[in-house]
Amino acid sequence: MSSKLDEVCRKDSKIRASFILYEFRLGKPIFQCYKDLCARMGPKFMDYIEFEFWWMRFSAGNFDLDYDRGQDPKYRTITDMPVHIFEKICENLGENDYQIEYRFIFRNVCKSFRALADSWIPNFENVSIESYPTAVILNFDRARLRYSDENEALSDLISIIAHPKHEFDNFDIYDVIDILDEFTLKLESLKLRIHVENVYLGYGNWEIQKRLLPFYQAETVKMVYGNGSEQQNLKLIDEICKLDREERVGKDQKDENLKSILFSRMEIGFHYLFIKQVTKIIKKILRFSNLKYFHLKTEIRSFSQLKSDIRKYGAKIQSDNPMIFHYPIPNSSDFLEIQLGNDGIRIERKSA
Repeated sequence: MSSKLDEVCRKDSKIRASFILYEFRLGKPIFQCYKDLCARMGPKFMDYIEFEFWWMRFSAGNFDLDYDRGQDPKYRTITDMPVHIFEKICENLGENDYQIEYRFIFRNVCKSFRALADSWIPNFENVSIESYPTAVILNFDRARLRYSDENEALSDLISIIAHPKHEFDNFDIYDVIDILDEFTLKLESLKLRIHVENVYLGYGNWEIQKRLLPFYQAETVKMVYGNGSEQQNLKLIDEICKLDREERVGKDQKDENLKSILFSRMEIGFHYLFIKQVTKIIKKILRFSNLKYFHLKTEIRSFSQLKSDIRKYGAKIQSDNPMIFHYPIPNSSDFLEIQLGNDGIRIERKSA
């Protein structure tokens, strides 16, 4: 390829920078991308210092290719250091988690330090946010950070949510009504989605959670858990089913905007329910439009009345297993398999 490349193009700084931008967008480590570029263009095409310069600009979110290198400073600073080297130094500064120790400190030193810190792939599994009249609390795994400035707290939190290579195991919110408007506005303006595997909901803060539902990335959610008392979880199921009914009425919405997709896999537990309550829940869940899996965890002491009620809904008992029913899904060849057990009821969508 290099032999056919016009010499003028090889000397054009904007074209050279565009080659680096292409490599940057592949998402590989900086050294690997530099080696790949040299392998294609020849070892003398570009030295590492030039490659690193543009890479660092792109890492900081600056994609202007018209920059004049004549404006470069005559000396180099710590922020000119390769990202992975800077991160390695921080990693070896102490025994504690360097991301907790230094990430959020560096973010608030200056813009160049912020760009370096934000380039680190977050390693936090459990994140939560709490808001109080005098402080905002962010919890990152075992670390608890207190902020007197809510803008600084939201900036640090958004920097983690915005990283394209990170998913949370759990993301929880507590009493954030004071900053909810600003938080959702930032998510909306930046077109961000919260990538999380497990969502814990409670009726006690349902109105807050409902405001955040459009910002969860549905494809990453593996399970939604009901997190409350018996009465709260009964009300939570009612609210989830109400949400699904409202969206089925508003069919003009695009599928990717449907909040009920988040609830395709649910697990909600109760210490004990009366059979009448169990059958009402099953009836509601069978009508849920996006259901793939539902586990109603509860103790069931008698199955005879429950089986009779399930058959009334149109489910057919399977001759080879009297504890399994098949419920046909309207306008589909799929069905919902209802399995009764000592640990409750599992409903799972299957293909015929």
